Amino acid sequence: MSGGAADSSLRVAMVLPDLRRAGAESAVVNLSRTLVRCGVAVDLVVIGARQEYTDELAGSGVRLHCLDLYRQTIRFYRQDKHWQIRRQLERFFRYLAAPIVHMHLFHGLVWAAVAARKAGSLTCYTAHGLDPWLTQQDLISLWRRWLFKRAWRHSGAHLSAVSPSVIQHTAQGLSCDPHSITWLPNSLSAAGWHPPPATKPLGRTIIMVGTLYPLKRVSTGIQALALLPEALLWVVGDGPQRSALQQLAAAQGVMERVTFLGVRTDLPELLQSADLFWLLSEREGMPMVALEAMASGLPVVATAVPGTRDLLRHEENSLLVALDQPQQVAAATRRLWQEESVRQRLIAEGLATAALYESGRIARQHIAYYQGLREMESGCHGVCHKP
Repeated sequence: MSGGAADSSLRVAMVLPDLRRAGAESAVVNLSRTLVRCGVAVDLVVIGARQEYTDELAGSGVRLHCLDLYRQTIRFYRQDKHWQIRRQLERFFRYLAAPIVHMHLFHGLVWAAVAARKAGSLTCYTAHGLDPWLTQQDLISLWRRWLFKRAWRHSGAHLSAVSPSVIQHTAQGLSCDPHSITWLPNSLSAAGWHPPPATKPLGRTIIMVGTLYPLKRVSTGIQALALLPEALLWVVGDGPQRSALQQLAAAQGVMERVTFLGVRTDLPELLQSADLFWLLSEREGMPMVALEAMASGLPVVATAVPGTRDLLRHEENSLLVALDQPQQVAAATRRLWQEESVRQRLIAEGLATAALYESGRIARQHIAYYQGLREMESGCHGVCHKP
């Protein structure tokens, strides 16, 4: 393991609202496993019922606690349910007695932060995306922002974020100094990402990966596919937009060239079998799947949007296009098929980019962060961090 030596006394509890197959959850599972290999004791606390990474966590040394405190969405006005979860979490954290509790996603902080702090734990939180509720002015967003700020302030949770764009967005929404938010990027998992053999012929199979929400703009990919009659498109993932996307594919006359693969556990093999990767989202926090595609030797066409631009650079490790422009997506794709030198340059730069996010390297950054927080709180008697 390239993670290097760690403080063997370091123990961290990771907290997620649910353990579903999505970007932030995948990143937390990967980080947890890597920290264990670096000598850190890790408890993974799942507040809800879903635990879709059982196989990945088996034998990893990560201690999984699936609390099953809720099963379906709890509406914001059901404060009785929210308070019940907080009380149960406080009892659990007193039992767990974890020195550091690292929370992820909105409900991870809102439900767990004060409970963990009351139990005597040092608390920290990582922002994974450009959450609209941080800046929008509708009633629900204002309510969510108030809940988040209250939990953040009352717990004294230290803030981090996965990309510079997420740092700026979070600082704007919370009205805090962006320099007070630590950049802690996600890492590339050790899942067998590697380029296909050099003898593999250049094909026309394009792959998109993600939960099927409108913000992922799979619809733009289907529209671009209609302009590329020689191409095939694999869509990996599931979500509420699947039926609408299938109807769009039929309307565009490309249904026979689109394969909806659903949620898969063999993504490394799928990426290695594909020929090109599209990431056409409206926004991203840190697009891990683009990193995985680059590590698999795929050239990338992506939208030039916040979060994505932190990782992908036009004409260096990818080709960037404007949002909602299927003609630009099709043109960039044709260029990669026709200009071998450009394609090979992007592949080489993509592999170099992926190497920067090797799991051991990123785990060491997290270990240094935890040690720094522990020293800071010890030196200030636990009261030096005041948001």
